[in-house]
Amino acid sequence: LLLLALPLLAALLWWDARSVHPMQGRRKRWLLVLRALSVLLALLALAGPAWLRQTGRQSLVLVLDHSQSLGEKGLSEVLARASALRAALPAEVECSCVALGDEPALMPDSFPLKLDAARRDWQLLHGGRSDYAAALDFSRSLFPPGAARQMVLIGDGEETQGDMLLAVQRAAVAGIALHVMPVAGERKPDARVRELVPSRSRLHEGATLALTAHLDSTLDGSATARLYENGVEVERRQVQLVAGQETKLTFTRSPPVRDIYKYRVALDQMPGDTLPGNNDALALVDVRGRLRLLLCEGEASSVAAPLVDAMQKEGIAITLKQPGSIPQTLAELAGFDAVLLSDISARQVGEAAMRALHEYVEKLGGGLVMLGGPNSFGLGGYHATPIEEMLPVRLRAKDEEEKQTSALALVLDRSGSMVGDKLEMAKSAALAAAEVLSRNDFIGVYAFDSDAHVVVPMTRVTTVAAIAAPISTLASGGGTHLEPALQLARAALQKTKTKIKHIIILTDGQTTGGGYEMTAGQCRAEGMTLSTVAIGEGSHVALLQAIAASGGGQAYSTRDLSSISRIFTQDTLRHTGQMLREEPFYPKVNERHPLISGMEEWQSPSLAGYVKTSRRASAQLPLLTDSGDPLLAHWRYGLGKVTAFTSDAKGRWAGLWIASWPGYARFWSQLLRETAKPPQGQNMDLRLLRQGEHTLLQVDLSADAATRANAATVEAEIYYLPADALGAVLRPAQKLSLPQVGAGLYEEKFLPTEAGVYMVRAQSGAESASAGFVHQVSAEASMGTLQQAKLEQAAVQTGGSVLKPGAAPTLQAERALEHQELWPWFVMLLVLVFLLDVAARRWENVQGLWQWFTGKK
Repeated sequence: LLLLALPLLAALLWWDARSVHPMQGRRKRWLLVLRALSVLLALLALAGPAWLRQTGRQSLVLVLDHSQSLGEKGLSEVLARASALRAALPAEVECSCVALGDEPALMPDSFPLKLDAARRDWQLLHGGRSDYAAALDFSRSLFPPGAARQMVLIGDGEETQGDMLLAVQRAAVAGIALHVMPVAGERKPDARVRELVPSRSRLHEGATLALTAHLDSTLDGSATARLYENGVEVERRQVQLVAGQETKLTFTRSPPVRDIYKYRVALDQMPGDTLPGNNDALALVDVRGRLRLLLCEGEASSVAAPLVDAMQKEGIAITLKQPGSIPQTLAELAGFDAVLLSDISARQVGEAAMRALHEYVEKLGGGLVMLGGPNSFGLGGYHATPIEEMLPVRLRAKDEEEKQTSALALVLDRSGSMVGDKLEMAKSAALAAAEVLSRNDFIGVYAFDSDAHVVVPMTRVTTVAAIAAPISTLASGGGTHLEPALQLARAALQKTKTKIKHIIILTDGQTTGGGYEMTAGQCRAEGMTLSTVAIGEGSHVALLQAIAASGGGQAYSTRDLSSISRIFTQDTLRHTGQMLREEPFYPKVNERHPLISGMEEWQSPSLAGYVKTSRRASAQLPLLTDSGDPLLAHWRYGLGKVTAFTSDAKGRWAGLWIASWPGYARFWSQLLRETAKPPQGQNMDLRLLRQGEHTLLQVDLSADAATRANAATVEAEIYYLPADALGAVLRPAQKLSLPQVGAGLYEEKFLPTEAGVYMVRAQSGAESASAGFVHQVSAEASMGTLQQAKLEQAAVQTGGSVLKPGAAPTLQAERALEHQELWPWFVMLLVLVFLLDVAARRWENVQGLWQWFTGKK
């Protein structure tokens, strides 16, 4: 806005110069000055200037733990320390008190604080859980403007929901210093199961499920942990507990059939345990039918047999399709949980199938896995396709160490038979080939009819636009004689100083002349490779195949004109991009991820090769090759997930994995299950979210793959199973109608009252979905434990400190800043200048008023 001052002042001067008002020069200049000042003041007011000033105000929020883990004695200690801290502060410090439990609450701040009946009732009602994150976020909203902001957290740091450290980071960003004062409740001899956490709440039958029990103890000793599945004991273990340390115990199960599985972990035979009521925890898992996958394989079906057989044993059904039978529509793909593309090129998949796969992943939430091979990734011609857009890797490798410049010569048929779409597709293919080359590479385009024509002389690829202009002028006409154009291309490559030299010939007919195989052989001897592309039914396929064989390249034949660009990019990357590495290497673990959960200590045999790619910025890379290239990459795309494995799962590169690695089946089943569409309704998704003591039922409903379902009738039935009767049948508990709260979004809250397992089934017409949760009346017990390290970490992240009893935080005058808005002053000045402007324009009237006021005539 301030930059407008120059043009506005210039306009004002121009207007003044053109004015013919009969006003005296001096008065006219004063009027111009006043109007220029008005413009500047108006712009300054609109720009909203402000300045920071120190206010000296200090504000403090005391976050006091009222959870049941402290007990009554611990809560009394919290209140006493808060009162002592307040007494140590100056009276002018503004202070607020927030109670911490399953939800935050603003409490009376009449000091000294006392444990009265109201606080006991609040601890009993809301102290069953500790949500430190919610209390800290709530406290951030209580600070007045212009005051130094500090919090003091007094409690044991034992949180049962939320993430305190994330809330601390948000406080640090807001400029709030958090101080902590650790306080523990009365120490009691106790061992307990804090919670039982399944690795997933919904899965397919036969999938591997990890159940992690979190155990706490104030005693040292040995106990027995028992796992129950639907009321039947399935495993028991001896566990050594250490006082003050959390112990994690992981059980692995593979639910064999479709069902709702109820799991319980019980801890017993712990000497000295005085609180047996907190010795078990529950979990609920919804197991659906078998995973159904589609495998699109570019080679013979026998090549894919090892993967298909291994997955069959893992409970995963794989439908194998080869080129020519791959589903081309979204409706055909919708029945599969994931699709695998194994060493199959883009032109074998087809444009229609690639578009359908894009919709399948983005809109239906399906999974896509691309495996490597000589016809996959960049080598498969996936450049600028809907598949490339979804992949978590880029098709060009950042291989600067081995980067070698390349030279590509395109020899295109422009004879009379190439009229219309054929020639236009050939032009597009030439441009597509140029796009995959780097700025250090060279390209030349040569055309032939009865004679040879230089369309683009061999030149460095600076911009594709510079190459596009001469290619666009190419027209058809004349006979077919390949030899002169081929010799032009050969001569141009001979003069080009590059390590890699490649020729692509495209024609749709017969060519006169002979000795082409010998010429191709000579090109190969001179360090060039040569590929051929035959389009249509009239081309001399046998001759072109012989030329490609002699030239060390590939021979392509197609009747689909739209596939020519794919062929050109595929062949260009294959011969000029250094995309393929075929030598043994051992995979390296790069980061923890569910795809390789439990396999972090990687001990597989070597792989024999992979396709080079580079990482996309937001992708995850669980595995790398020995040279740091992506081996296993993963990310979310739309509603679905996409995984790229740049080596293969068959004998070419993974032969040792198949023959001698016991983890082969586990690795692939885990990868496929993690990528696959979650077992849920096709157009309905049900989520259960904890909100304090309530559970929020949230249904996401679609009419089809691209349309939200509005004004629908959505109902949910809730079933209940007591915690001590996990082998019994679920019984109806409540029925709810979910109102619409957004586009295709329906919500309602439910308050569980009894401890046990709750199963929710939502339905709208033919669509249905289910989910479950476990409710424990109280996850808190007074054990006298203290999360000292977590509290100290929270203080350090915000620049706070750990306070001793009776101590108070240091006042931070430098943080007591307030923005003072200046625009009202500029507005008042603008009004004053406006009045002066009126006076200057009506000076005669001002003089008359003055004379009247003073009594002069």
